[in-house]
Amino acid sequence: MYYTDDGSIDFKELANELANMLHGYPYGEPPDTLGMIANELGADPGSRQGRAMMVAAYAGRWYVKWQITEVSLFDDLIDAASRAGEVYGEAVCPSPGEHKHPVIRGEDPEGAAEVMALIGDPEAWKAYDGFLTDEGVDLDAMNCSGFLAGLAAQTVADLTEARKERFEAPTADPELDARYLTGDGRTNLDAVLSDIERQKYSSIDPTAEKAAVWAARRLLGDALPEERAPLALAVAHLAQHCYWGSAAPSVAALYNEALKTFDLSALDRPCPHPDGHDVQIRDTPRHARSLVSPPEDADEHGRCPRRVAKYVQEMIDYTEMYASRHQD
Repeated sequence: MYYTDDGSIDFKELANELANMLHGYPYGEPPDTLGMIANELGADPGSRQGRAMMVAAYAGRWYVKWQITEVSLFDDLIDAASRAGEVYGEAVCPSPGEHKHPVIRGEDPEGAAEVMALIGDPEAWKAYDGFLTDEGVDLDAMNCSGFLAGLAAQTVADLTEARKERFEAPTADPELDARYLTGDGRTNLDAVLSDIERQKYSSIDPTAEKAAVWAARRLLGDALPEERAPLALAVAHLAQHCYWGSAAPSVAALYNEALKTFDLSALDRPCPHPDGHDVQIRDTPRHARSLVSPPEDADEHGRCPRRVAKYVQEMIDYTEMYASRHQD
């Protein structure tokens, strides 16, 4: 894939796939595509193909941050871009004001793909009825070492920061202790669940995630026995959004570790509701509140120990699958 019979890169195919991937609708496997870009860039950054891959790596860096869960791929791209930066050196534009460097914009995947293809194989790309016209194309500006050095430095900086954000184990915000702990050291579950309830859609709510991280750390630390089920459901509520919300793999791993401390022994006992349950367990904040202080008309199905344990087990399995997609 992406190579012709003579071993050269098929820039038409790669440009199409790069644009599709950045739009969020790849045809191939993004880790394979990005791995190929990293390999080609690292092999010879100064070559025509290497310079084209520098543009591709730069264009794909935000996709990598939010969609890639393999830390090794982050490292490969960082290493390749770092090597490229060494090759380009402290280069500055040799013709300032005489040519205009292309602008690689995140909202224009086709434009980024075309710049890559024009650097990599300009004659083949111009012969292809591609995304844009070649009117005003300045190949010297696209191949400018000063321009490429800037892309390399920005790629390294952005991916290094993204790696830290996505893969380093999250810590509980110490400022939240004042909100989430009572004077006698118990968990203020109403405050925790109020913040957890902010998670309503697929995108991760930052406040809700901070509350879930705090709850996870509490489960791993000093949670009292009566707090454990509500806290586990609070964590589970955010855990179920890992995939669609592109949660950091490190956060998913923390959720998994915390949920594994929950007592699942209820799974070894038969459910006292053989006819099924009336309400959806996925409304976890409501069920967590019913565990804390059951209202007079509380549905006992929602507080079924076996059902709660079964849901926690499902979220353990789910976060384990999500988090295991990255390895150090």
